[in-house]
Amino acid sequence: MKKILQFTLLVLSLFLLVSCQSEQPITDTVPPSIIGATDIFYTIGQTPPNYLNNVTAIDNIDGVITSSIIVDDSLVDLTTPGFYDLFYEVRDQAGNLYRKKISVIVLEAPGETDLEPPVFSGISHLTYYVGETLPNYLLGIAAYDAKDGNVSSRITVDSSHVNYDEPGVYDVIYSVTDLSGNETRITIQVTVILAIDHLRIYYLNDTHGAILENGNQLGLSNIGNFILSEKANYPNNTIFLAGGDMLQGSLLSNYFQGGSMIDLLNFIKLDSFTIGNHEFDWGLETVTEYFNPDTQRTIKANYPLLGANVFFKGTTIRPDFIDAYQVIERGNIKVGVIGLMGYGLEGSIATAMVEDYEFADPIYWAGYFAEVLRLEEEVDVVIAVVHGSSSFTNSGIGNHTGLKRIDALFNGHSHQAYTEHHSRTGMNMPIIQSGGNGTHVGYLKIDFNRDKMITGYIPSNLTGSSDQRLRQSNPEVTELINYYYDQISDLINLVIIKSGANYSRSQLTEYMAELIRMSGQADIGFHNQGGTRASLSFNQGITVGTLYEIFPFDNKVKTAVLRGSIIKDFISSGADGSATTYKEGLSFNQIQDHLYYKVATNEYVFDKTNNPFIYGDDVIDTGIVIRDVLETVLRNQAKSSEYFYINTPIVIFSSSRFNLFTDMIILENAKNHLQS
Repeated sequence: MKKILQFTLLVLSLFLLVSCQSEQPITDTVPPSIIGATDIFYTIGQTPPNYLNNVTAIDNIDGVITSSIIVDDSLVDLTTPGFYDLFYEVRDQAGNLYRKKISVIVLEAPGETDLEPPVFSGISHLTYYVGETLPNYLLGIAAYDAKDGNVSSRITVDSSHVNYDEPGVYDVIYSVTDLSGNETRITIQVTVILAIDHLRIYYLNDTHGAILENGNQLGLSNIGNFILSEKANYPNNTIFLAGGDMLQGSLLSNYFQGGSMIDLLNFIKLDSFTIGNHEFDWGLETVTEYFNPDTQRTIKANYPLLGANVFFKGTTIRPDFIDAYQVIERGNIKVGVIGLMGYGLEGSIATAMVEDYEFADPIYWAGYFAEVLRLEEEVDVVIAVVHGSSSFTNSGIGNHTGLKRIDALFNGHSHQAYTEHHSRTGMNMPIIQSGGNGTHVGYLKIDFNRDKMITGYIPSNLTGSSDQRLRQSNPEVTELINYYYDQISDLINLVIIKSGANYSRSQLTEYMAELIRMSGQADIGFHNQGGTRASLSFNQGITVGTLYEIFPFDNKVKTAVLRGSIIKDFISSGADGSATTYKEGLSFNQIQDHLYYKVATNEYVFDKTNNPFIYGDDVIDTGIVIRDVLETVLRNQAKSSEYFYINTPIVIFSSSRFNLFTDMIILENAKNHLQS
């Protein structure tokens, strides 16, 4: 029994000890409050007001501390009419301070005839958010007259001009009349704001003129159907961006030098177009003219062309009609979009087309213009669109902080489809690229709180299986497509010849190298793998449109004479991944170092300064477009066969070189006739 009692006493002692240890002193960090302090009306000559009348100070720990209130009326002049600031201060025992300001309205003493109008207090401009409870315009508003006293009951409010569903700034008129008929009118502004809680950003890159639906290529009618639906359903949330290389690559676009694509993107309500390397293919001025507000062309872009780091070589001056950024407003959110070229993409453009320009560091210029957008344009969100997919560039842009911070990044150029993020303090930076040729539509949903701070994001790439609207054409977009299609339908539909086998891009690259060699009457021919963009399948009908899909770039044949040792070094280096062909009786091993040979390639490969061709002798620009050579060969094969085979003897010339030019002139005249 004694042991039980001792144990019980021990437990009780421990309990009391723990209880005593858990009772920590309360830290008071909450300031007190003052209630009953309202604006004071005073008429000159009356008894001075008691500023503490009906005023109480309460603290959550110390209770009523009214006696601690300090009144600062140093700015009040009770002898001169006007509005004056008066301050109350009170501290609790923990030292927490509360400060409140009221107005003391000093009125002129009335004479025998009341000529003084009443005065208002509590009136201020208001902000209203669409969808919230309508404002109570009389809340906290009072009117006082020197003779009649409180005349608040005589206040009227005219808010008939306010449209609570449409963002804007509207006038609201307060009026009050005293018993003598003296009136006071005050006009305030009510700002109606549509406060959105998210943005829906849709994105295309590297469409390469893929206007028509073809396999997993969605086509602009289906894409347009989806985008226009989203813009109709969520007009205050939806943004549509393009990330470069949008025009060059199909007959339906190339034939009109991108005009058909520009027009269709107008119709689909594109918001912003970032320049890509293939926008240089026809000469930069060809594309930028669509963005010239004073252009004489029938087609003019309704959206800006962005290239913040595209400069004339050796300067920081951008070419005409290329902007650094764009500001897009959706509801109460201002979005800044910066367009950038990826680092080093000058090498992806034919030298003659880019020799006057350079692409500066995209990381630096992304941060530079992000700061400009936040400080000068007061945007809430900054998005960068980079025509490039370098992880180094993405990380560098993602590492920007403070005013230079980029909130989301869109990529292009490599035709990959991915969604990633760059990890960093706070909200990570989403990164999206959306394939190529219109196989995907990028989507980024950004969520906001009432303070317009980003609270989250959801990135994805949409395909035909993602949303049924991407599988349905839009009648109006289709009608516009048909307008252009009908002008060149023969070139698209008339089959020149059928493919007699499945031919890969590599096989067609080598075939083109041979055509280039023969058309240049050279010993050796080269063609780069990147210049071939499609393959052929067995029994596929080959049209002029098909040729544009395979060889979309308008590269011409150039020739030069080089020493054998230089040619062998170039071939051995594997530069440009070029396919190489030789005239009959010549091979790599038979090339003599000390002898000279005539070589031919396309102008993209030829003009590169790190390739040997521009340094050769007897440089000739033949003016022959490589795609036209292939067309001539196919038409010649079609005279004797239903099928095209790459091992069929190649016939370019009937009897002399002149016939090649004659054939091409005939073809060009046919195209010009269709255009006219």
